[in-house]
Amino acid sequence: MMTERPIIDAIDQVTPDWLNAVLRDSGALPRGSVASVDPGAGQSTFASTTWRLALTYSADAHPAAPGRLFLKLSSPARAPGDADPDHVRKEIAFYTTVAPAMGAGMTIPCYAAAYDPATGASHLLLRDVSATHDACLTPIRRNCELAIDALADLHAFWWDHPRLGEDIGSYPTPEERQQGWRDAQTCATAFMAALGDQLPAPWRAVYERVLPALPGLSRRHATGRNLTLVHGDAHLGNFLFPRAPEAGAAYLIDWQFWHPTIGGTDLAFMMATSWEPAIRRALELPLLRRYHDRLLARGVRGYTGDDCWDDYRLSVILVSIFIPVWQWSIFKWAPSLTGLAASMTAFEDLACADLLDGVIASSG
Repeated sequence: MMTERPIIDAIDQVTPDWLNAVLRDSGALPRGSVASVDPGAGQSTFASTTWRLALTYSADAHPAAPGRLFLKLSSPARAPGDADPDHVRKEIAFYTTVAPAMGAGMTIPCYAAAYDPATGASHLLLRDVSATHDACLTPIRRNCELAIDALADLHAFWWDHPRLGEDIGSYPTPEERQQGWRDAQTCATAFMAALGDQLPAPWRAVYERVLPALPGLSRRHATGRNLTLVHGDAHLGNFLFPRAPEAGAAYLIDWQFWHPTIGGTDLAFMMATSWEPAIRRALELPLLRRYHDRLLARGVRGYTGDDCWDDYRLSVILVSIFIPVWQWSIFKWAPSLTGLAASMTAFEDLACADLLDGVIASSG
């Protein structure tokens, strides 16, 4: 159990005394004490600074006490562009509320998490799993299977869970949905204008057809059925993969964007948003079947393979093709035509236009 403590905002505040209190409260140090801590060199990331802490203990410490920890200090002031400072709060809420409710293997053990609403600053202390797990951005089949397994386990646990939208996340109100459609139209229109002739005409035509159809496309999310909690940023860079088979499952990290919605959101983000088309075409169907089979094995009912396929395609429309728009609009990144090409190719390969036509016809 984690006890709420003052925010750590500098590495010199991470003393043996502080670590003793944190590790004892979490149950990770049932006896003995931290003798020393070596923080090493800090590393700057998106809106945070991280350290890998090496700990030594007194001779009577429990042998299972963690020898290495991962510390993350975040502040909205470090975020580029117009990033929402609430995302820092959401990551802390994940580790203090969502992860303990799951008790699942796809999350790294957390020993301390705190957020200051006045400043938006936070600290997060996790087990350092770098000895057994590592990042891999290349879509190697085995890693992709482990990533799909982690997503399926996450989604299956929260599938139509009674706490979703209650004390775990919230669903957008009708007014918030309408504002989301208006924001998407404004940002995508500005994105197309900024690119001008660089944006191929067929891709421009996709946006021009999708934007007015957003209310109809969002009806699936508003059904209240077959919804779950998603990671929200499930590219391969946010997984840590076991270095050896005996090291266990893949871990999901960076939980700033979790929210309740359809599971296809994570699937499209992982496969259709950035993978080279040839790799996606080779892995996509086997991974989707694996995902659906694992959902069923974990107890999900009333969700067919066709439902899964359509949710994936819908998410390509609503998520994948808009990722470059949001990156340009919110984070002020240069427009990524390479990333957009991957999403637009997926849109074409998966006959997303047919799904779009059906929504438009039913809305008319």
